[in-house]
Parts: sequence; C-alpha cells; structure tokens
Amino acid sequence: MIIIINGSLGVGKTSVAEAIHRKFEKSVHLDGDHIGNVNPFEIYDNNCIEYLYSTLALLVGFHKKNGYPNIVINYVFESPESLKELINLLVHYDKEIYTYWLTSEKDQQRNRIQSRKRDNIEWELNRFIELQNIQRKASASGFIGKEINTAMKSIEVVAEIIWKDIQNRVSN
Repeated sequence: MIIIINGSLGVGKTSVAEAIHRKFEKSVHLDGDHIGNVNPFEIYDNNCIEYLYSTLALLVGFHKKNGYPNIVINYVFESPESLKELINLLVHYDKEIYTYWLTSEKDQQRNRIQSRKRDNIEWELNRFIELQNIQRKASASGFIGKEINTAMKSIEVVAEIIWKDIQNRVSN
C-alpha cells in the first residue's frame, strides 16, 4: 500500500505522514521535501520535479523489494497532473495507492508556521497562502487527494481519520 499526503506548507503533512507510518507494523515514510532537497532547487523546474519523482519511485521499489510493503509519502502537489505523474511511476510497484489532501484554516496554519521559528518565516507565510490558493483551484479541476480538514484537530486525530478511511475503503 502507498499513501500520499498532499497539502500546502504548514498544514501538517510531515507530522500526519509520520503518525500514519507508525500505525503500520512495517512501513517507510518518505518526505518529498527532504528527498528532493538538492542544490540548486527551483520550485517550478520540471527537471527537478522529475528527478524527485524518479527518486521517490526508485526508493519505493527498493523498500518494497526489501520487505517493506507500506509506504507513506508526503509532498506538495500543485496540480492533478503533477500528482498523476508520480502515481504513474508508483503504480508499477503497488496498485493500492491512497491520496489525501490536507487543508486548514489560514489562522491555524499561520500559527503552525510561526511556531517553527525559522529564518525564512516571511517567505513561508506568503508561500502557504499562495499554495492554498493554487491547490484550491487545482482541486476544482481534478483530483489532488481526498480532502481532510485539519483545523482544530491534533495530528493523531487526522492520522486516525485517514487510517479509518483506508480501512473502510480496503474492506469495501
């Protein structure tokens, strides 16, 4: 099984992915931002994105081949086409792929970002609003994941919502 967690900056993708990863007996958590952290990296450089997706697919294949049946990936997908591009690479390794799109209220997301106390806080605050708008428009034109609103929910509660949804879908 492969679970993909999508969402804008500061919505809780990494934390939720990590919580879901811990629910499995045997799994791997792949953080797209960390795996794609190459220098130089340009956000809208298709070569960088293709490189990241190819690397994720390579890692998924490696982990599955070595006995890890469950993979949880988190990353920001700005369009249905971008998400589909990765899924097309991953389906070779597993046909059971579930995708979720985390959303939140702007004030809560802003508070999460500010609590990180990073150097580029202003850029992150502007970028999360930009990403929210991009993803909202993208969701209107195609699938970027089943929407889960994280507002007023702990990481554990969001992970449990996703976990139960997958269990329901698997049993149907």
